[in-house]
Amino acid sequence: MKRLLVTTCACLGLIFSAAANGNEKSITVESRAQNLSDQMIRELRLNNYQSNKVRAINMDVIAKMMAVEAEFAGNQELIDQKCKAICAERDVKLEDVLSTVQYNDYFGDRTYYSKFDKEFVAKGGQPVNNTIASAPAGNAVAVN
Repeated sequence: MKRLLVTTCACLGLIFSAAANGNEKSITVESRAQNLSDQMIRELRLNNYQSNKVRAINMDVIAKMMAVEAEFAGNQELIDQKCKAICAERDVKLEDVLSTVQYNDYFGDRTYYSKFDKEFVAKGGQPVNNTIASAPAGNAVAVN
């Protein structure tokens, strides 16, 4: 009888721990940075050198942002303020990596990149089927 009770408790413990781990999808710095970087690479048409630099910059920025989000959880106003400062640092770094045209495109679409990242986090790390190309274009050029 004791053996049956111990076995039942062990099985229930395994089931509940598996269910708890399955519901909590932790988003890693790497996955979040890679998702944002991939989107930027596609939309800005970056070359290999720029892609590697943007990935490194985004990895650093996302790590800082996630640290701020963890440290100041519950104080959204402070999180937004600190993340805005971190993104301003990213803007300066990207200015050195991107061409003038690419940087202008990036700078104009920063809100869409931010929204894209927030949707990725909200979906628990699932890919977002959203492209910035659907955003209102400021300078459309027709090529004949």
